[in-house]
Amino acid sequence: MICFFSISDPNLRQLMTNLIVELYKYQAESERKRIIDRQHQGIALAKQQGKCHGWKPQYAKDDPRLQHAFKLYQAGMSDIDVTRNTGIKRTTFIRYRKKLNIKR
Repeated sequence: MICFFSISDPNLRQLMTNLIVELYKYQAESERKRIIDRQHQGIALAKQQGKCHGWKPQYAKDDPRLQHAFKLYQAGMSDIDVTRNTGIKRTTFIRYRKKLNIKR
């Protein structure tokens, strides 16, 4: 192994240091990609075996809070006002509104 302190030329020393750092970065990045690939394979296998169903829906279609939010929305309130009055998160409300095709 080369000792960097024995290299007298500072440009060559910097070049060697940068090269080693780039190698370490490449190695870490490729390992991370392998981990992600294995994780996706495991999730796909779990779904095939019926073990992975995703998150349970937060609100049922007939949930009173959700129905109240829809009534407020149809009465002319904005998404933000509805979420402030009901406590339902804005993104959740919009997702359910689009999913159940609620319009004004």
